[in-house]
Amino acid sequence: MSNVEKFSNLLKFGINLELKSEQEHLFYAQCFTSWIMQQEHFDASMASDTDIEIYFYAEMVMLVSIEEGTLLLDPASEECFDAVLIVLRFVSERHEMVKKEFKKLNTDNIADEKFYNDIGIQEDEDSEDDSEWI
Repeated sequence: MSNVEKFSNLLKFGINLELKSEQEHLFYAQCFTSWIMQQEHFDASMASDTDIEIYFYAEMVMLVSIEEGTLLLDPASEECFDAVLIVLRFVSERHEMVKKEFKKLNTDNIADEKFYNDIGIQEDEDSEDDSEWI
């Protein structure tokens, strides 16, 4: 398989990120966008919850979408090669860290709810008590 065919397949099929939920898609897209914005000569903006526009030297060069656990690349310009490389860099360097952070944050939230239930305090009751003194 030639390099052109490999590149074509990447654009056609995307990268399987093995994301399992809509919340994980959103978290991944936010982390990805933030990271791109920190890279020299690049900028990014979220067109929707899981669609990210990538800019290179202020020109939009690619739209990245995360759908059904897959990162899809849609070139918007002939100058998208550097953007493809930066996406591949993010996936190779940061993918596992982002997934671990998402899992950690969700585990903490579950533990917090369990803690409140174990000690008999519900968050709704706290908000009612706070408004009674007004």
